[in-house]
Amino acid sequence: MVLKRSRIIPALYLALIAALTAFSLVIVLPLNYDYYALSSGLTGHSELTERGASWTTTHSHSLNPEKTVLILARSKPLDEGELEEILEFTKSGGLVVAYGSVDFVESLLRGIGFDTVFEGFTRDPVFSSGDPSRVLVNASPWNTTIVLDTPYIIQVTGNLSMSEVVFTGYTSTFSYIDENKNNLYDIGESIGEFPVIYALRIGSGLIVIACARGVFTNNALGDNSYWLEELNSGGRVIALDQSEYKSNPLDKINLLVSHLG
Repeated sequence: MVLKRSRIIPALYLALIAALTAFSLVIVLPLNYDYYALSSGLTGHSELTERGASWTTTHSHSLNPEKTVLILARSKPLDEGELEEILEFTKSGGLVVAYGSVDFVESLLRGIGFDTVFEGFTRDPVFSSGDPSRVLVNASPWNTTIVLDTPYIIQVTGNLSMSEVVFTGYTSTFSYIDENKNNLYDIGESIGEFPVIYALRIGSGLIVIACARGVFTNNALGDNSYWLEELNSGGRVIALDQSEYKSNPLDKINLLVSHLG
């Protein structure tokens, strides 16, 4: 019996060490998910968090709406509970900037009360920042120009009861919808000004919806730093929504560990 126990105990130690090693690797290895707070990839938000932005997986109790700019960037659509939280946060005086995948942005617009039609991705060979897919848009309420990374066109219609459109940002007359998906203008493709930013007043707050994959992501933050400063010039703090990752325990552990660090 003693011999068996002496063999079992080292085996348990080895198993424990292996488990701790595997867990440690999960913690330290980069997770380059789209819109993840710790991702250093092009569509991650590590640079935003390095500038002092906090992160949150819930908005009901953890944030003061009147003192917060919430960056809401996702790949997956909001579920019903998450949408309700965002709308309540905005109604209570919150300022929200939303962008991400087509599915997410469409779901948000529909949740607010719009009917939507996705028309395609847009390019601008003239008013762009180094690449036709990095489109420049004049944002007159903030006296700046915004760079939208990989913008797309979603036409919206509907009689709104919960919100008021206070600003719509358009591409230049040289932009076109890349219907053939070849990053080139082909004869017959739609060309002209297209709406890509919708600023909506909801209650006492404002939600700015950018139809683009990136605004404050690592590949666009440098171009949009001035706008970010304008958004929090009233003393608001920047919070990054991470509710998309709240159901994955490892992703959330990584966030918690980074916060403790």
